[in-house]
Amino acid sequence: MKIDINVDMGESFGRYTLGNDEAVMQYISSANIACGFHAGDPLVLEKTIKWAKQYNVAVGAHLGLPDRQGFGRREMKITPDELRTDTLYQIGAMEAFLKIHNMEMQHVKAHGILYRMVTEYEEYIDPFYQAIREYNPDLWIMLPPSAPAFERGKELGMKLAPEILIDLSYDDEGNWVIERTKKARTPEEVAERALMVAKEKKINTISGKVIEANGVTVCLHGDAPNAVEVAKKVNEVLRENNVIIANLNE
Repeated sequence: MKIDINVDMGESFGRYTLGNDEAVMQYISSANIACGFHAGDPLVLEKTIKWAKQYNVAVGAHLGLPDRQGFGRREMKITPDELRTDTLYQIGAMEAFLKIHNMEMQHVKAHGILYRMVTEYEEYIDPFYQAIREYNPDLWIMLPPSAPAFERGKELGMKLAPEILIDLSYDDEGNWVIERTKKARTPEEVAERALMVAKEKKINTISGKVIEANGVTVCLHGDAPNAVEVAKKVNEVLRENNVIIANLNE
C-alpha cells in the first residue's frame, strides 16, 4: 500500500503568519504552495519552496481566485479566458523560484471554491485543462475522483491524481463541505480517515455513511489550528500500518 500526503501551505502574507509550514513539511510528501492570488506573497512562496527542498517534499502550484480577503473561498464570476490566464500566471510565478532552486513542479491543484469551479462547472473544466496542457502536460492534477472533470481529464489524456480531503466533511453524495474558517479535528480522527482511504478506499460522511474514496493522495490543510499534530499523527498511523508514504512520482 502506498499513498501521498499533500498539504495546502505557503498561505501567510506580509506580517501575518498562517500555519507552521516548516513543522508540517516534515510529515508529508507533497506541498501545495499558494501562488499569491488567494494567499501568500513572493517572500513566503520562496521560503516555502526552500523548506520543501530541505525536507525532500514534492512541490505543486496551489491555484486560487484573486480574493485574499475571502481566502479564495468566495465564488467569483470570471470568464473562461480569465481562468486560463490566471492559471498560467500563477504557475509562472512559482516556476521562477523553482528554477533558481533547481527544483521541478510535480503537480497543480485548485484551492477553495476554485477547486469546485474547475472540477464541476462545465465552462471552466476545459480552459483549466488547456492551460496545464499548454504549459506542461506532464504535471499531475489533483482533483476529486467523483467530479465531472475527472472523466473529462481521462478523455483528454491528462495525468490525474484522485484526491481525498481527509480533514473535511463529505456528504452522502461524495461532495466535500467548504469551511470558511478551518475547523480543528482530532489528530486521531483524521489519521483513522487516512488509513481508511489507504487500506479500504473508503471514507465516512457527516451522516455516518461510508462511501467510496478511491484516491492516491490525501489532503490536509495547513491553516487548521492543530495542523502539525494532525500531520504527525497521520504519518505515524500510516507507517505503523505498513502504508508507504510517497509523492506522486515515486
